[in-house]
Amino acid sequence: MSATRCLCGFERLDDEEVIDHLLATFEPEDSIGSDGQVHQEAAPMACLCAFTAASPRELDAHFLAAFTPADHAGRDGSKHEPAD
Repeated sequence: MSATRCLCGFERLDDEEVIDHLLATFEPEDSIGSDGQVHQEAAPMACLCAFTAASPRELDAHFLAAFTPADHAGRDGSKHEPAD
């Protein structure tokens, strides 16, 4: 993800990218995605749901797709999505 800002005002930090912010915002404590399956990294580049990624970015995108609600609203009530 090449964005440097989120609609909520978050801006990329030296140690945190926008994708990290989005995952922290949307990932539920039980790791259950909108499809009802548990989505957690089971091994390098693999999810418990049987998805295998070719890169860390692809795995992050998988988790983001599994956890992001259709309205992009986080638990804080704010809309979260890349602004760039």
